[in-house]
Parts: sequence; C-alpha cells; structure tokens
Amino acid sequence: MPLRPKLSLLLAAATVLAVAPPASAAVPGDELIVSSGGWTSYHNRIGSVSCPAGKQVIGAFAYPRGNRRDVLVTALIPSATSVVAMASEDEDGTDDEWGLIVEAVCALPVPGHMIVTASSDTTSSNKQVRATCPPGKKLLTAGWNTQGAGQVHVNQIAQSADLASVAVTGMEDPDGYARDWRLTTYAVCSDPLPGQEMRTATSVVDRSDKLFDVRCESDQRRLSAGWSFIGTAGVSPAGQVLPTIWGSGTSWFELQAWEDDDGFAHDWYAIARVVCVDR
Repeated sequence: MPLRPKLSLLLAAATVLAVAPPASAAVPGDELIVSSGGWTSYHNRIGSVSCPAGKQVIGAFAYPRGNRRDVLVTALIPSATSVVAMASEDEDGTDDEWGLIVEAVCALPVPGHMIVTASSDTTSSNKQVRATCPPGKKLLTAGWNTQGAGQVHVNQIAQSADLASVAVTGMEDPDGYARDWRLTTYAVCSDPLPGQEMRTATSVVDRSDKLFDVRCESDQRRLSAGWSFIGTAGVSPAGQVLPTIWGSGTSWFELQAWEDDDGFAHDWYAIARVVCVDR
C-alpha cells in the first residue's frame, strides 16, 4: 500500500443536498440534509453537515461509499445544529478510492431538545457505553467516537426498546489495538414526539454478507439507525463485520453488513433498528 500522510483528517469540499417533504404537523420543518465529499484514497476522512438556520438535528448517520470491506466509520458526533463524521481504513488498508456520506435530519426546534454524552475510561480493551436521556425524554438519534484509528469497530448501536437510552459497543479487531482508547456515546433527546417508536428487523443466519431493510410506517419519518452483529457458538464477529447503512426514501434504511477481507469463520446474523416519528 503506498505511503499516505498519517492521521490526515481532511475536510472534503462537500456537495450538500436538501430533501424537504411537505410541511409536517408532528415534526415541523423536517428535512434531510446530505453532505458528500469527493472520492480519494486517503487513509482517514472527515465530513460534516449543518442544519439550515433556525433548525435542530433530530437524526444523524454516516456511511462510506466505494470500498466497504476496508473502511469503517469511527465517529458520528451530533451537535444541536450539525453532524460531524470520521472514517478510517482498517489495519490492512486499501489502495481503492472511497468517499464518506454524512446525513442529518433537521427540523424546527422540538420541545426539550438536548444532547447527553457518556464516556468510558481510557484503556486498551473492548467497551460498552450507555447514554441515557433524562426522565420524561426520549431518544431521537445516537452518535459515537471510538478514537480507535481504524482498529476499533462499532459492533453495536442498541437503542433501548422504550427509547430511554442507547448503548454503543466498541470492539478491537481480532489482533487487537496496542494503544489506549476511549469510547464516547452521544444521545440526542427531546420530549416525546408523536408516534415516536423503535422498529427492528433481523437478517438470516449464515456465513455471508447481509443486505436487508428496516422500515418505519409509510406515514412516518426515519430519524436514526442502529445495529448489532451476533455470532453463533458464543463467538462475536468483533472487527470482522463492517456496517454500511443508508437511508432509502424518508421512511426506511438499508443495512448492508460486509465481512472484512479475512472473513468470519462462523455463522452470524445482524439486527437492524430504526427510530421513527409521525410526519
């Protein structure tokens, strides 16, 4: 693999697309904002997207385009009005060019909007960190930061069934990561919105890549996504399965889970999650 600048997090010039549905009584002014940087073969990428003036982030996600077996999203960081994402090639890297897509669902201010963060200790071991909304509030979207430089995989983004919290699991790749790292979980919360709920879907169980969707009702808006990768025989596919999840239309997500170049020697399956609200 040719020599590249180490830890060169480049903020690519972004093409921003706004997709605004008809006015919504449940979530006024909601719209999808997409930022797409150019394709390069740099080892690390950073991208961001901002809401229009006067609007807040109520949904966030990011995914790589191009090479998907060697690239993972290491951070998805929501703020009140913007989303920043970071992606890195895995330890083996790739010579292919690839891009990073960052998306935000924005809306006029919703009641009780706030961001909760929780962080682990800084060690060199697998971690799970849960961020919990204050009593009476519900989760809109989640984020994370692994600080793992392409060797820490997000094996799980698990919203609780009652949308009171979200747990993120970071796992080192199979040969480990020599440096200490910290996992931070972000929860964007608000007062409950009309129709706010979580829906799930489960893939087949086998030793192959997975592609399936998880859907809100047609009259609902998707806000955010989550996943879990679970191996059979008590063996976790930690660091050997990479997620690519993207929005399709405004009410559902596609989850594509890829085994890395080395593959995974056991059957495994994926659970996909989506947080929905009424339009």
